[in-house]
Amino acid sequence: MKSPNTTAVRIEDLAKVFLSRNGTALQALHNINLEVRSGEVVAIIGPSGCGKSSLLRILAGLDKVYEGRVHWNLAGDHGGDKPRRDRLTSATVFQSDSTLPWLTVDRNVRIGLSRLRIDRREADTRVQEVLRLVGLAEFPKAYPHELSGGMRQRVAIARALATRPHLLLMDEPLAALDAQTRIVMQQELLNIWRQTHSTVFYVTHDIEEAVTVADRVVVLSTRPGRVRLVREIGTRTSSVTDLRRETEFGDLVAELWEVIAGEVGVSLAANDSGNSGNPAKAKAGVA
Repeated sequence: MKSPNTTAVRIEDLAKVFLSRNGTALQALHNINLEVRSGEVVAIIGPSGCGKSSLLRILAGLDKVYEGRVHWNLAGDHGGDKPRRDRLTSATVFQSDSTLPWLTVDRNVRIGLSRLRIDRREADTRVQEVLRLVGLAEFPKAYPHELSGGMRQRVAIARALATRPHLLLMDEPLAALDAQTRIVMQQELLNIWRQTHSTVFYVTHDIEEAVTVADRVVVLSTRPGRVRLVREIGTRTSSVTDLRRETEFGDLVAELWEVIAGEVGVSLAANDSGNSGNPAKAKAGVA
């Protein structure tokens, strides 16, 4: 088990600017300072367009053009300052279905191991372990079209877990599922994290989901995204259904909603103010 006092990733003074087609600079993130502790699940929420996914893409290494620094404490894993070749620094689970329809479940999971230096026996062992962990041990030879949406997302989670990542990144992983399946999957995720002690960076637009799955919730402000609030949630021991009946759960959701609603109000007021002198612009809805 990882020590909860060890910092897995530290983000310092992070800023991200995009250029529009006409060359206008659009700042997505500004002065982000955040630490993710080993074995911790951190959920990121905030208004639409606040930079949640941009931050995740930077951590995933998909976007290398930014200001500030991202420090990886890889020494906390194996006593060295370089990534091990038998695990990834990070692995990502996306919202959309990422299974390959022409491959069976076990081969979909195995694809994630192709970047690692492990032998066939080790790969076989890992595939079997993660399929058992996500409840798909009986479906290794099934094809994606034979699975439900929730089961396909479990395949994606298994593929990421098989790489034993230093940081597991999840970008709206349950957003495409129906409400009942989302609740079931939230319980599955809690069960998985209790067994693996994974370090997780979890992006979601669902406040209730964030409070359910996370040890800590970070609220980003309206664009440019800044850290507006960090709320400690603590370790969950009850089931998802029992948790949602607790008074504290409702209070936390209400508190976070008030913060986000306030940020949305600030954004709308700024847009109205900016458009007030230009009726055509206001009518077009251009901010």
